[in-house]
Amino acid sequence: MAAKTASEKSSSKSATTHAFDLLAIASMESLPPIICCFGADDFLRRIAISHCVRLSQVDTETIRSFDGDDDGWREVHDELSTRSLFDDGGSRIAIVRGGDKFVTKNRDPLERWAESHAEGSCLILELQSIAANTKLYKLIAKNGMLVSCTPPQKSSWGNPPDEKAMQKWILEWAKTKHKLVLSAKQCLLIIERIGAVCGLIDCELAKLALFADNAGEVTDARVSELVGGWRTQTAWELADAIADGKTALALEQLDKLLTAGQNSVGLMAQISWSLRRYGLAAQLVEQSERIENRIPLNTALERAGFNRFDIAKAETRLKRIGRPRAKEMLASLVDLELKLKGSHSNEDRARLAIESMIMKLG
Repeated sequence: MAAKTASEKSSSKSATTHAFDLLAIASMESLPPIICCFGADDFLRRIAISHCVRLSQVDTETIRSFDGDDDGWREVHDELSTRSLFDDGGSRIAIVRGGDKFVTKNRDPLERWAESHAEGSCLILELQSIAANTKLYKLIAKNGMLVSCTPPQKSSWGNPPDEKAMQKWILEWAKTKHKLVLSAKQCLLIIERIGAVCGLIDCELAKLALFADNAGEVTDARVSELVGGWRTQTAWELADAIADGKTALALEQLDKLLTAGQNSVGLMAQISWSLRRYGLAAQLVEQSERIENRIPLNTALERAGFNRFDIAKAETRLKRIGRPRAKEMLASLVDLELKLKGSHSNEDRARLAIESMIMKLG
């Protein structure tokens, strides 16, 4: 496959606005006729839509939301095109939430709307995803706004979370929404404990705000104590115990979490985020050897998403796991996830599957 040219890369990047950048916009003369907020993070989609509404300065009482699974294009179009007798001439906004099926069923009229729309009206689509090679995507990029609502990722292999971008957002969001003044170190701890899950991070910031002093500051000890709660902290300890080969401790932590009512799928989501970095690092080293340009193990670990302060510990753990098992780790985690959502969805069978994974890596 031919590599993209510089102009193609620039064009691809400029087609979308990240939700973090949208939130930094203080004012806008008018909203475009169509806005698509798409991506994996439900919280980012919600706050991106809310910010668009604020930028419009339209009375929220006049804005109607539609269900993408149940409502049709006719209802949405009527809302955008019909003026009330008491309308003051301002903009009209219609929001289609959960709109993936809506787009599939109404692609042609949506494309026509993106090309020729009612004056002063804005259609906001909330989607899980939208293919970049579709006509609708290209029309929205040309005449409207595409807002990416997936936490930022590095462009390196495996697309690990972009910690710097997340850190910048946490600092700003904590200050503007929760009146919190955090340090860079505290932000990194939040990312390490929670991962790049913006909704959970927002909940943790709200909790920290209750313990802030008059200046909006909280101590490092308080952040370490509160962020993630004991369940999240124990999940991280479980992941560390697995990586350290402390099988008995890992099984004990697993029992503690499951007995407390922790859902197996949710628990593995937290553990997998930590463990898959070892698999990514092992694959990066192997790829570099294949092209005869071997990279140091610490470089591979950093590219895989480890914080530079944890590189030494991660290197020791990866050497203990060994290359053969580390190379298989990504496939093993995917296989486990499929089991938990299928053949092992029953909690007792789910526990057995997780215990087998712990024993395999022990």
